[in-house]
Order: sequence, then structure tokens, then C-alpha cells
Amino acid sequence: MTILQHLLATVEGDWQLLEEVMELYFTDAPQQLQRIRHAIERNDPLEVREAAHSLKGATGAFGKDNEVFQLAFTLEQTGQSGQLDQAMERYQQLETALKQMEQSLRHTIAKHMEGKR
Repeated sequence: MTILQHLLATVEGDWQLLEEVMELYFTDAPQQLQRIRHAIERNDPLEVREAAHSLKGATGAFGKDNEVFQLAFTLEQTGQSGQLDQAMERYQQLETALKQMEQSLRHTIAKHMEGKR
């Protein structure tokens, strides 16, 4: 199941609600990314774990088999272990994956809405 299919199932096919859910998510997700980055820079594994857990939880609405969810989960585990050696690299991967997911979803929804006019 694609991310879009998963989201549509979550909102029972309501494209308007889908847009609202996405707006909330893509407003909050960058804030969680900043929390993760600052925690890595401060070498604060507990905050890395908590911020990554929060982002992972919100991303669950998009399904658990997407890259953003998996990377957030990895960072959560990294924080849990206290070993932040690879954390910045994972953070950068997460940031890129989130941007790609947002662009892809926005493009798909825009095309769908165009077709409705």
C-alpha cells in the first residue's frame, strides 16, 4: 500500500480531510526535526529519543513501511542507546526523506484536485 493509499484509507477517502491532516503534519514535522537536530548538537540522547518518537508517532498515519517512519524509528533507538555517533547522518537522511515525501504527496493531491475542477 502506498503512503497515499494508506492516508486515504485513514481518512475514509475524504480528500479534504486528507489535505487538512497533511497540513497539520507538515507544519509539525519540521519542528520535530529541529528538536532532533538541536538534541544531537547538544549530545542529548534522551531528547533525540523523545523528539524522534514524537515524529515517528505522527508519521504512523502515513503507514509504517515508509522511509520517514523507519528513519525516525532508527533515531529513536539511537537516542535510547545513547550512542549518537551516526545520529547526524541519520538526521540528514530523515530530513531529505521528509522533504521528498511532502513534495510527492503535495504533487499527487494537486493533480487530483485539478482533475476535480
